[in-house]
Amino acid sequence: MKKRTLVRIAAVAMMVLIALPIFCAGVKEAAKDEVQVTFMVHDLGNPFWATQAKGAAEKAKELGVKLTVIDLQVDAAKEVSTWENLITAKVDGIMISCVDEEASKAYCKKAQDAGIKVMATVHPLPGADGSLANDEYNYGFLAGEVAGRFIKEKLGGRAEFALLANDATPFVIPRTDGIRDGILSQAPNAVLVARQDAFQTDTGLAVTESLLQAHPNLAVVGCLNDDGALGAYEAMKAAGKNPDMICITGTDGITQALELIKANSMLRASVSMAPLESGRTEMEILYNLIKGLPTEAHQKIPNEVITVANVDKYL
Repeated sequence: MKKRTLVRIAAVAMMVLIALPIFCAGVKEAAKDEVQVTFMVHDLGNPFWATQAKGAAEKAKELGVKLTVIDLQVDAAKEVSTWENLITAKVDGIMISCVDEEASKAYCKKAQDAGIKVMATVHPLPGADGSLANDEYNYGFLAGEVAGRFIKEKLGGRAEFALLANDATPFVIPRTDGIRDGILSQAPNAVLVARQDAFQTDTGLAVTESLLQAHPNLAVVGCLNDDGALGAYEAMKAAGKNPDMICITGTDGITQALELIKANSMLRASVSMAPLESGRTEMEILYNLIKGLPTEAHQKIPNEVITVANVDKYL
């Protein structure tokens, strides 16, 4: 596990370093005619968000935008202080994946009053000038359907399943609800034995290990994201479970998960939110808003389930 964690950290570091010339810890002075944008990213330690930031950086370079990326590290206090600094600095635009939606609503209005355009990236922010949003329920439902079909086709329609969630964050609760409903839509006799927060690899591992002790017949784990799914995979593998009888699903389509899907492992599906393309689209929408160019300000992210049948398209 330690080796896998080190590899993952190195991969994320490489992803960030690719766009290093326009990444920095704070806002720098821009030339008078240069558009200055700051992207407040939820958590750069998560490969999904690192890829989003990379996509935004690529598009910013194409558009001649000076982009600063700030890692919020899932810290609401840092989010508030960053809002205050950016409003004082009078940047042209702010992209944000909110940590605290309620606090950000007030600062979004303050930024707009100061002439700053605000773009909500994936996480909702009511009142933002633009947004690229995800249908969280459908996102989860697509993954759940795969797990439900596995129960129906491989396990005789009956199995114990668990959900690894993040119910402490209200806006993603519908995603886990969707996973649950997707499973039951295909396998109505499946039994939900637990729903616990575990959306990082280490916690996914620890929680799944604990669940296996309480429910040794646990066969299916539907995970809020691929990070949690990777932990569930490690736990099932360490427990010596028959891989032909286990199904784990995640979302986000990160590389480590896709490699396991390609290998036809217990981790059988993820769902794409196209983080690189999403980051590029978000940057383009915000640029158009700043420049007063025609644009569809509020858009939805297209989702596609990823299985062994189409994983090569995403690798």
